[in-house]
Amino acid sequence: MESKEPKKRELKDFSFKNLWNVLKYSVEGLRYFYKYERSAIVYLVAAVLGLAGAWMLHMSPMEWLVIILLLVMTLSAELLNTAIEAVCDLVSPEYNPLVKIAKDCGSAATFVLSSVGIGVGLVMYVPKIIELVEKIW
Repeated sequence: MESKEPKKRELKDFSFKNLWNVLKYSVEGLRYFYKYERSAIVYLVAAVLGLAGAWMLHMSPMEWLVIILLLVMTLSAELLNTAIEAVCDLVSPEYNPLVKIAKDCGSAATFVLSSVGIGVGLVMYVPKIIELVEKIW
């Protein structure tokens, strides 16, 4: 009878080769995301527009921090959702109601975070846009 205890993982010594591999695999994940995921282009366009708008509207350092934090968190959620979908497709290529729940919840997580980002963006950008328009007219 096999033990039900999880196998102990071996501690790895720090080396620059291990660090390089971690970075290499992370870049491969980003490449996959931008090559195969539809949401990647939408995210990239939104990020570029958001950063360009922040620059043109002279956002404060704290506003920049919030914008960058939300962009990074949303990208991370999108990447985790992509990972969830890949694992679900691996373990159950055919329709499975539990896989549907996992995929839908992963998608919902990115939707919630994106919605918060849009809300925060409106609070930050709209007053500055109104102020700019008032100066011009």
